[in-house]
Amino acid sequence: MRTETKEAIIIRLTLNGTVVADDDLWLYDYFGITAFSPSAVREAIKENADDELVVEVNSGGGSVFAGFEIFSLLRGASCRTVAVVQSLAASAASTIISGCRTVQMSPVAQIMLHLPVISTSGNREEHRESIKLLDSITESILNGYETKCRGKATRERLAHLMRAETWIPAQDAVEMGLADEILYQDDAAALPGDIVNAVGGSIRGLVNSAALPSAAELRAKYAELVAQGATPADGHPVLDPTPA
Repeated sequence: MRTETKEAIIIRLTLNGTVVADDDLWLYDYFGITAFSPSAVREAIKENADDELVVEVNSGGGSVFAGFEIFSLLRGASCRTVAVVQSLAASAASTIISGCRTVQMSPVAQIMLHLPVISTSGNREEHRESIKLLDSITESILNGYETKCRGKATRERLAHLMRAETWIPAQDAVEMGLADEILYQDDAAALPGDIVNAVGGSIRGLVNSAALPSAAELRAKYAELVAQGATPADGHPVLDPTPA
């Protein structure tokens, strides 16, 4: 949605649901699961090169690499970027908002940090490689948080919060630099992959009653449904449900 004012043109983009890769978005649409991908952010930035982009975020996270891509798009945008956390920016979504110049939070909103997760199988050497990958991804996530906090929170503190799977209210987020402003204070008007960093089990179940399926699980379900006679999604081939 485009809003024209005397000062600037403001585009607002809603980022609700699961963070997914561009190539997987159609699967989530097919199954009626709310999701978004980097392409929506890229197009909004292209439309709004010189003014202001407001991204309204309500997300439990998702694909860590799609989140990294959106972070980089927002960080490199020539327009002013503002994230408005209306309810939740968890996991990959917390990385996304860190790419914005300004982060505003509703007083009832939460930011949630935790370590990335991967499902792996194989021998001990393959598991060790998975651990190396997760450690590397954790360092990348911390890089994003550090660029936002600008020294208000140390890397060691942020790493501890990730390990402890931490929920952060608005006032604490501002104190540590993950957010800049709390909305509605003093009656101020509000601005209108397989590796996942997403709210899932344990205490994360407060957000979702059950963990959302991965893109791989949705592809398998899609193939099964089409094999049973369901109409394929427009523009997508019928997938072979039989394992290779």
